[in-house]
Amino acid sequence: MDDVTDIEARLAAWADDVLAHLDARDRLDQELLAALGREPNLREETLTRMAEALRAAALGIDAAGCAAAAGVPERLLLNWRASDPSFAEAMTAATALSRSHGHSEEKPLPLTPLELRTLLTVIRAGAAVGAAAARVGVSRRRLDEARRRRPEVNALVLAARRARAPKSARRSGPSYGHGYRLLQVDGDPAVG
Repeated sequence: MDDVTDIEARLAAWADDVLAHLDARDRLDQELLAALGREPNLREETLTRMAEALRAAALGIDAAGCAAAAGVPERLLLNWRASDPSFAEAMTAATALSRSHGHSEEKPLPLTPLELRTLLTVIRAGAAVGAAAARVGVSRRRLDEARRRRPEVNALVLAARRARAPKSARRSGPSYGHGYRLLQVDGDPAVG
């Protein structure tokens, strides 16, 4: 019995370390901007988030998962598609790329690192595991299978649940589910 407990403790410590690395990765762009002596701006932030959505689409992730991977509400992703023909075309091309490499709704690929990272982020933000899976576009069956087959995946999900804020803190926070950061809004580069 002690061997099982020791293995579980090692997996939990490893999972906590992975989450700490994810936190550090999230802070990296902010630190690099500070090193350059610049403030974040809306145009760069939007383009970065659009690129994350495109990356997710190329990996076969559905619209809900693309939005979650980009860290935006699905409605905003749909607005980008409707208002920006270049982005809409790029999303269509990324989805076609994914399909041309064998991804389909009927035959989903194994859980990808991007899906797992996004899932962990959504769980840490306070979502229940099932709701997080739905937001990321991962079926509960696919997630449960990954958790059963790989103890590391299960340990990461459990670590994300441990790392989230207590319910009382989540309830007192904003109901929109997304935090805000101050960004500089640049003028239109075409005007000038």
